[in-house]
Amino acid sequence: MSSPSKRACRALFILWAAASTLVHAQELEFSVSPSPVGSGARAAGMGDAFVAVADDATAASWNPAGLVQLERPEVSVVGSYNGIIEEFGASWHDEIDSWHREKSIDVNFLSITYPLPVLVLGRNMSVGLYYQQKYDFSRQFKLKYNSGQTRNDGNVLSQYDRTEFTQDGSLSTITPAFAIELTKRLSLGVAANFWRSTPISDNSWTQTIEGRSLAQQGANLFYTQFSKEEEYSDFSGENATFGLLWNVTDKWNVGARFDCAFTGEADYSITSSRSIMSFTPGASGMPLQLAPFTNKEKRDVHFPATLAAGVSYRANDRLTLSFDITSTDWSDFYFRGGSNNRISLVNGGNLEAVWFAPRFERTYTVRFGTEYVFIPRQPEEKLDRLWTLRAGLFYDQEPATHEPDNFWGATIGLGLLAKGRVNIDLAYQLRYGHDVNADFVRGIEGFNEDAFQNRFLISTVIYF
Repeated sequence: MSSPSKRACRALFILWAAASTLVHAQELEFSVSPSPVGSGARAAGMGDAFVAVADDATAASWNPAGLVQLERPEVSVVGSYNGIIEEFGASWHDEIDSWHREKSIDVNFLSITYPLPVLVLGRNMSVGLYYQQKYDFSRQFKLKYNSGQTRNDGNVLSQYDRTEFTQDGSLSTITPAFAIELTKRLSLGVAANFWRSTPISDNSWTQTIEGRSLAQQGANLFYTQFSKEEEYSDFSGENATFGLLWNVTDKWNVGARFDCAFTGEADYSITSSRSIMSFTPGASGMPLQLAPFTNKEKRDVHFPATLAAGVSYRANDRLTLSFDITSTDWSDFYFRGGSNNRISLVNGGNLEAVWFAPRFERTYTVRFGTEYVFIPRQPEEKLDRLWTLRAGLFYDQEPATHEPDNFWGATIGLGLLAKGRVNIDLAYQLRYGHDVNADFVRGIEGFNEDAFQNRFLISTVIYF
């Protein structure tokens, strides 16, 4: 029969080999939809169905071709609040049941747009310079998990895990753009996106995982502490966004946008540590600790291409309806580090694996929006204040193993144009996903998550 100390050593080795976080940090979590969306409270109020509308300065982010519709120079600023509420649960594990909240407030968009006062080759043309926050990575939660296993020798090993996860950061671009009429009804636009750190955003993100684990085998106790911090800093890259807008008739518009795939570069660093203390009756505590592991390297981060198309119908000067569909192939979302393998940022899988390379279904987003302008019924009425009401619905998929996660959302917005010079828009979006994010928290049988995402935006536009 093995001595108690030998059994303790074997259990300690098993715990050391098996102890790992339940959260996989090689993935990148988004606070809101990972599908590229543009900026502005007006578009947000219309469910982000704006590709075929795109008639204000935020067109640079929705469909650059729409910039040619602007008639006056304008500057704009957009602020955003993003809040996420997550409900965790799992079959047979009541300790998982919990609620988690995280929020962020950011400058979402800055712009200056100038329609050229002279014709270029006989056509109207607009130019502009823009700042846009593309992605927000704020995320935080704490997870409890209790488990047990019976070993071959009949002993039961019970384990109680506590894990804390924090992710912070964002990505943004500086974007010059222009649009030109090809014909009186067809326009083309191009935006050059420079993904760079700015005084507003440092184009970085950090993931931190800290955990504690208490394991018991008979009278033997084992206490584990672990931590891991991964940081991607000073991310930089370039890509282009192309837009096309076709005014089919006076009432119907068709628009398309293509966001080019690109590879950016970031400074990557990781620091991790782990230690175990054992407590065995009749023996002193047996500490086991490894020196912290650190590594730094350059990493390439690849973002996939996205194609969006939309149609809008302007029933009259008051009512506009719009519809968009967007598609992205997230099998093309990965990083490449020192090993030179392509590692998926969706689930951490090795895309170079011959037999087990992960493949993800293409995701789709469908959006519908409406806008109603309260134009005075009588032509002689003054237009000192012009109110607008907006609403929208959308279905949004996120990439996941096997099949995409499904999210549904609703939006509402309000706009006020004062003195024909200053426009103020407000919008609220609610996005809900049931039984999502299984890729992120693994190893827990029956784990499920419901996500509630709240987004508020406020925009101000000044016309000259």
